Amino acid sequence: MKGALTRERGGWRRGIWGTLPRDEPIVTAEATAVPTWTPPRWLNTMMKAMLFTPGLQLLVGRSVALITVTGRRTDTQYTIPVTYHRDGDTIVILTKRMRTWWRNLENNPAVDLRVAGEDLRGEAEVAAGDLRYLPDLIKFLEHRQRDAKAYGVTISSTGEVNEAEARAVLSQLVLIKVALVAPATAG
Repeated sequence: MKGALTRERGGWRRGIWGTLPRDEPIVTAEATAVPTWTPPRWLNTMMKAMLFTPGLQLLVGRSVALITVTGRRTDTQYTIPVTYHRDGDTIVILTKRMRTWWRNLENNPAVDLRVAGEDLRGEAEVAAGDLRYLPDLIKFLEHRQRDAKAYGVTISSTGEVNEAEARAVLSQLVLIKVALVAPATAG
């Protein structure tokens, strides 16, 4: 059967929905483990197309943006769909530490963004597991409750994030704050 998942030694084989986690504990002694599922390439390609389609970009663009980063070794441009929260002239993005695209921002923090049909340019600040950014993580998860659930952080009935759970997953996440500097130029 096409796309069927088969059990292999040490984990699961890649199926149509992306990579499934290997035999990892759901809860460790010190923290809740962030799920290691990653979206398949076809889903990222579909999201990119939707974010450039009039009408759909306004619907999907409320929660998903495209970030374009430059490779630190190759100077190749990579465009990745990400969930975001906009707070004035700052865009906050959250990604799993296990992903590698965010490392490109350590050498070259200049990014281009496509947010709700608008092309923007900014400078990224990367915070990988830094406790100083716990309030930013909590604020992000309060606005993006679907992401909180995906990262194993509970939200109370009043909309407040469980701070202990947020602190526990912080070491497994990367928070990226993009300070917008200007609209992106066509190029």
